[in-house]
Amino acid sequence: MRITISGPPGSGKTTVCAKLSEALGLKAVVFGQVFRELAAERGISLAELGALAERDPNIDQSIDAKIVDTARANPDIILESRLSAYMLTRHHIPALRVYLDASPEVRMARIGVREGETLTEATAKTIDRQASEARRYQTYYGIDISDLSVYDLVINTDRLTPDEELQQILDAVRIRSMLVKDSRALPDRWGKRPSDRTLGELLQGGVIALDKPAGPTSHQATAWVKGALHMDKIGHGGTLDPYVSGVLPICTGRAVRLTDIVLSSDKEYICLMRLHSDVPEDRVRHVMTQFVGKIYQLPPVRSAVKRQLRIRTVKALEVLEVRGREVLFRIECDAGTYVRTLCTDIGELLLCGAHMTELRRTRSGRLRENRAATLQDLTDAYIFWQQDGHGNWLRSLIQPMEVLVRPLPQIIVKATAVDAVCHGADLSVKGVHMLDPEIRKNALVAMMTARGELIALGKMQLSADRLMAADSGVAVKTTRVLMAPGHYPRMWKYSTDLIGLEEPPAE
Repeated sequence: MRITISGPPGSGKTTVCAKLSEALGLKAVVFGQVFRELAAERGISLAELGALAERDPNIDQSIDAKIVDTARANPDIILESRLSAYMLTRHHIPALRVYLDASPEVRMARIGVREGETLTEATAKTIDRQASEARRYQTYYGIDISDLSVYDLVINTDRLTPDEELQQILDAVRIRSMLVKDSRALPDRWGKRPSDRTLGELLQGGVIALDKPAGPTSHQATAWVKGALHMDKIGHGGTLDPYVSGVLPICTGRAVRLTDIVLSSDKEYICLMRLHSDVPEDRVRHVMTQFVGKIYQLPPVRSAVKRQLRIRTVKALEVLEVRGREVLFRIECDAGTYVRTLCTDIGELLLCGAHMTELRRTRSGRLRENRAATLQDLTDAYIFWQQDGHGNWLRSLIQPMEVLVRPLPQIIVKATAVDAVCHGADLSVKGVHMLDPEIRKNALVAMMTARGELIALGKMQLSADRLMAADSGVAVKTTRVLMAPGHYPRMWKYSTDLIGLEEPPAE
């Protein structure tokens, strides 16, 4: 598929392009680099070339014509350019059009670091460059670059890492690659995107990545969060031992019913291991590579599970530093992997013995350390919201519960069938709008609205191929409802192609 990446300077376009190209295996063409190379060829600055382009329209028009030609010649490509979305739209070339944005302060700081300039210098040059681009695009094409209606996805990158930006784009790509069961389904105009929820609504169905300190148990930390947020319904997913710090998922409201999804998600840790005698570093590194893949583990004596041999998968094990007898490493592994036992097993294979001295969880499923909040953060953010009405800080600490089910196969439910599922009904074949390809029978699936809201979880009754060929029957057996009835109107008896069904006014 074609993907266009646009945005102002410093929004992170080039970085995301590179990551997206690697993730999807698609060629990425950065037209901003073409402009830079043209300036270098002429021995002038970007600002000077921009001023020249205002007098000579051929400069922009030749580059923009190349965008269209490149898109037409390549059905699978990534195009990074300020005007790529507009150019492809005008020439009726299908694409996923993405816009990255960031606050001026963040963008200027990024540009200064990249170009080796001071913040003042970067600000002045960027403002001049943006003003020049806006004038040229309005004059040559009649395009107002502040109009974002042409884009399918708008991402603010202020508080996101490049990996998080990449994930949002990959989620949009996933929707685009879904099988369409019924193209006549009514447009979904009744729901609310998770990003549009109020802070109160987020609290009634959200997830917090808590940065648990070493010392308290997971239950104690959860109780403190419950008191800080003044909520009755709160639970944690994925117990951390008292001496372990890091990401502890805290589910609030309806999201508590998804804690088992968090428990089964893969994890990432940073561990400090101490060897019991001196071992050459190269031997340590070699032996530890043998623990990547499927491993056998026997839980320690003091554990909350039955002591029986189990198989776990270590996806990655990277030695970060070896200093004397201390080894610092990063591990990505299945849920239920005992890192303490892993350290002991490594010591036995090294014939010297070893034990774990410190452990920190840096990721649990989609919840990462960089967005983790301390107990003090949550307490202060809640007080600011309640006393001063400033909820932005607290909002930034709470993610919608939908992030927990992203790894699951998804079914997009027609708007006419949503309320029926909310009342516990199974999803019929006629209620399916779109679905992930290659879904297997009996798989656990997430039933979603077209606006990205989680409705319920269920067990697939048909494979994707059989569902696409079927005209009737049960598609998904509902096992767990997450959306409250009444959020969508009751339209159980309506057909999706019924003429005359009153729709709400367009947004």
